[in-house]
Amino acid sequence: MKSMLIIGASGFVGGYLARQLLTDGYHVRCLVRKPEKVKALADLGCEIVKGDVTDYASVHDALKSMDAVYVSIHTLAPQHSGTADQEFMAIEMEGLQNIVKACNTQNVKRLIYVTSLGISADSKDAWTTGRWKVQQYLLHSGLDVTVIQPGMIVGIGGQGFNMVLSNAQKNTALVIGNGKSKLRCIAIDDLVYNLTGVLNEPRTYGQTYEVGSDDVLTADQLIDQAADVAGHRHPRKIHIPLSLLRLAAPLIERLAKSPKGSIKGALDGLGEDLIGDPSAIRKILPHQPLSYKQAVERALKIYRNK
Repeated sequence: MKSMLIIGASGFVGGYLARQLLTDGYHVRCLVRKPEKVKALADLGCEIVKGDVTDYASVHDALKSMDAVYVSIHTLAPQHSGTADQEFMAIEMEGLQNIVKACNTQNVKRLIYVTSLGISADSKDAWTTGRWKVQQYLLHSGLDVTVIQPGMIVGIGGQGFNMVLSNAQKNTALVIGNGKSKLRCIAIDDLVYNLTGVLNEPRTYGQTYEVGSDDVLTADQLIDQAADVAGHRHPRKIHIPLSLLRLAAPLIERLAKSPKGSIKGALDGLGEDLIGDPSAIRKILPHQPLSYKQAVERALKIYRNK
């Protein structure tokens, strides 16, 4: 039985991934800062170890006897006490450097990193520029790395989709930006299919893949189509200018005790089209993903059956 380490299992994607790997027969270990947040995964059979990516010793110990590591983290929230004054992408780079160093020491060659669409050499804002540098660091680390870049992930628990669904069920929706930016979507199950599908595929080593469905929709269309599925009329939309939110970003960061620049960095990335091209991954993993409407229907069915 192969053993997988997931860093970020307390998050939306990491939790789904852990459950699928267990179903596929892998031994799954999860490195988390707060084990109490993943009690459900422990009950399913995941091995839970406490640690943090910025603590090299905990990463080193977690990688012992592992065959591969999945990394699905974000740095909008502090990664350990005392990081509020540290630049948010510096935290992520520090964590990835610890992971690579520990992989080399523990002889773990396989690493799969989950990021997002829009990360490229032409990135202009702090968030995507920082993640581009992280990607390049990983791809040149000497490990067998695959980078997966999803669009907006559709599933209950995803922050972006939760906001869309909440807006879809209101009479008046508050939309960040002008509502015209275009997004490629992907159902959480389809994302996990890609993540598990590349695991034992050598052709994906050293590669970056954009993943998503065939649907490319505006932010306003995402809300309206979700409203259709939920049986609600299309809400009236009030668009909040990004410039206004950027002015308030430093205050939000202080109140939320988030790393310096994290909220502004995330806002700077909004408003851009995130379309990508999933054709490359489909040549290796021939699978027809769910449409956005089908993904919303599936998410609501799971939610209502809980």
